[in-house]
Amino acid sequence: MFSLSDLFGKRLLLWVALVAIGGSASLAKSFDIYGHIVAGMETLVGGDWAMHLIVATTLGFFASWATPKSFYQYSSVPISPWVGLLLIAVTIDEFSQMYFPLRQFSYSDLAINISGVLIGSFTYLCYMGFRYPAYLR
Repeated sequence: MFSLSDLFGKRLLLWVALVAIGGSASLAKSFDIYGHIVAGMETLVGGDWAMHLIVATTLGFFASWATPKSFYQYSSVPISPWVGLLLIAVTIDEFSQMYFPLRQFSYSDLAINISGVLIGSFTYLCYMGFRYPAYLR
C-alpha cells in the first residue's frame, strides 16, 4: 500500500524548482518579458529544437529522480507519477502557444518535448537498474 511518503520526497522541491524555471522561460517568450534572453540561449545551444530537447530530457530525468525509491519498489509500473504530470504539462504548454501572438504551435516541438521527457525518465531508470540490480524488481 502506498503512503504519501512514497510520492513526496525531499528531492521533489528541486524538481519543482526546475519545472518553475522551465515554465518561466516559456512564459517569458509568450509575454515578451525578457524573451530575447531565452531566444539568445536557444541560439547558443543550437536552436529551438535543441533547447526543447535539453530542457525536456533534464526535467524527465529529475522527475524520476525526485520520486522516492519506495515508489518504484511497490509499483507494478516503474513510471513516476511526476513524469506523467510533466507529460501533461509540456503538452498543455505547447498547445497553449496557439493562443499567444508571439508564439506558434509546432508538432515537432511537442514530439521533442514528449520524447525528451521519456528519454530522461528512461535514462534514470536504466542508471538505477544497472547501479542497483534489485532496484526495479
